[in-house]
Amino acid sequence: MNEPFLSVIIPVYNTEKYLDQCLKSVISQSFEDMEIICIDDGSTDGSSQILNVYASCDLRIKIIHKPNGGLVSVRKLGVSEAKGKYIGFVDSDDWIDPEMYACLCSAAEKYDADMVSSSYWQEGAYSNISRDAVRAGVYEGAGMDDLRDHAILDVEKHDKGLSGSLCTKLFRTSLLKEIMPRIPSDIKVSEDKVTSLTFLLECKRAVILDGAYYHYRINQASMFHADDPDYLQNYNTVYKYFRSLYGHRNFTDKMRTQAELYIVQFLIKGINTQLGFSFRNLMWIDPDWIEEPGLGERIAIYGRGELGKTYEKHIAASNKKCFSGYVDDADVSHGEDQADSQHDYDSIVIAIKNEEAAMKAKEKLIGTGIDSEKIFWFKHEEIFWKYADAMGIGKERTDNG
Repeated sequence: MNEPFLSVIIPVYNTEKYLDQCLKSVISQSFEDMEIICIDDGSTDGSSQILNVYASCDLRIKIIHKPNGGLVSVRKLGVSEAKGKYIGFVDSDDWIDPEMYACLCSAAEKYDADMVSSSYWQEGAYSNISRDAVRAGVYEGAGMDDLRDHAILDVEKHDKGLSGSLCTKLFRTSLLKEIMPRIPSDIKVSEDKVTSLTFLLECKRAVILDGAYYHYRINQASMFHADDPDYLQNYNTVYKYFRSLYGHRNFTDKMRTQAELYIVQFLIKGINTQLGFSFRNLMWIDPDWIEEPGLGERIAIYGRGELGKTYEKHIAASNKKCFSGYVDDADVSHGEDQADSQHDYDSIVIAIKNEEAAMKAKEKLIGTGIDSEKIFWFKHEEIFWKYADAMGIGKERTDNG
């Protein structure tokens, strides 16, 4: 029997609520030359039963059950079992578009790439595309050096650089099998960034695509939190691993700067929380937005997430402004603490961090008859970028072109 072109690895741990949608999206791919390796990491819900049902209907599915050991251990096992020329990953609470692997595999084969990366959709209260902060194209030779220099963070642009997500990528199996044993199994945070960065150090040709095919579910229940008592220790483990890479022939000084700044951003969050402060509410969002001319005294908010709550607290702390409530897509939602008509506020502030999603929200509000001049959106930079500017990080590179 011929080996499959693609191995898809799906780590599973207590995701029965979403697992059906995930598996359906994978087995329904227009690209069919694949094996699907589902690894149950000691689930205690009904995930195992769902896996068995799918495996009985699709011979491409292989199920492995193991005691709970964490994400890195699952991925290591999956990579060791993979027989395809390339490997892709899908988290069991996410889903993918039908053409995802057709597009990625086509690019991998066309350019004989070690890695192919694509954009993805963030799915939560609203949907928006998250793109790599590097241009689409084929990278090799000096181009790979430049890609690595933007692999962690883009210091000049104050952006994330190349997405660390494994799930938006294809990896050449032979190379991933070489680097995967190097990843410490005790890493519990930033697993994707650590793995993708290690791979990039050995990668000779990469392809970046514009297309977004992966749907990442923003699931608060599965996200790590800065109030975890082991939070700082976990990031210290990541930092020590980054330091172990500093001597690699392809690990540049620019990458070292980015790696340390990457750790700084998480330390700021963790230290704030250890001190009893919410990094979202105090240090992460600059309250200067409230001084913007044209806001008026009565401010309404579009968006009830963490940013909206932060804005509400800023307004409450101001002696010049008052909170007029929340508005929704239909202009207003009547009820306690909500704006009950367009005349109850002087302005609406859109509490969505992503600019693309915020502009879509603005269009919706304008469509309800709200004056566009009353609608405001503010771009906020995380405090670690202010730290970088204050320390002159990235200044030499900018000055020298």
